[in-house]
Amino acid sequence: MTPSPLPIDAPLAENWRGFFTGINAFFAGLKLVAPGGGLFRYALAPALLSLLVLLGGVLLGWFLLHGWISEWIAQQGWASWLGWLGSALVFVLALLLAYFLFMPVMALLAPLFIDPIVERVYERYTGRPLVPPQTRSFMRRQMGAFVLSAKLMVVGLVIELPLALLALFTGVGAIIAVPIRGWLQGGDLLDNPLGMRHLRVRERYGLFWRWRWSVTGLGAACDLAMLVPVLNLLVLAAGAAGATLLLISSEQAAPSAEAPAQAVTTGNEPASM
Repeated sequence: MTPSPLPIDAPLAENWRGFFTGINAFFAGLKLVAPGGGLFRYALAPALLSLLVLLGGVLLGWFLLHGWISEWIAQQGWASWLGWLGSALVFVLALLLAYFLFMPVMALLAPLFIDPIVERVYERYTGRPLVPPQTRSFMRRQMGAFVLSAKLMVVGLVIELPLALLALFTGVGAIIAVPIRGWLQGGDLLDNPLGMRHLRVRERYGLFWRWRWSVTGLGAACDLAMLVPVLNLLVLAAGAAGATLLLISSEQAAPSAEAPAQAVTTGNEPASM
């Protein structure tokens, strides 16, 4: 198989220019998973599931918060119109919860729907498989997905949600929140191709930090795209495809760094956590 030309910069820059490479990687990934890009049939299932997860998250947040806030307003003896204001507040909070619980829930389904996208992007631009067939283990990958989902939920609710609220109410908070959320979001997406190689947490975060500019650019682009209706349904698939492009570019950038990135655990070694 003759590999296609890589649609982003290679080798990958380790300075501020990498930020724009990360943005370009997201849009290149979006072209691949959009209709006509060749991978849309693989992105369709995640898109439909994304819609269900978002709607389910909003409804769940509404039922969890609406009764509590309404009861609290009634106990205070405040005017009835505040109940309408409370309902609007509940809806906004439900949307925020759905937004931040979206990635953890979808991470559980990555072995079924995201891994095929990652594999095909890698093969298209390198001409070789991301993981040798004899080392693939669905159950092992699924266990890794459970661990990743738990990590994403903790990070989303403990770090990203407070940062988003801080950015919403303060300009200084936005300056702090945008790059931190971008790096965390980009790292979450890069976890998809790296997770297929069963890298340990220390190895993954070493790569996240080395390519921090590109990772942050990828995450920031995904964050903004999540705010666009309809487009947000393809964000996870596009981000995973873009993260795979960054991985390929990073391998071409530093052959010496390719060894840890291509390390694959074999045999009965326990899955990395």
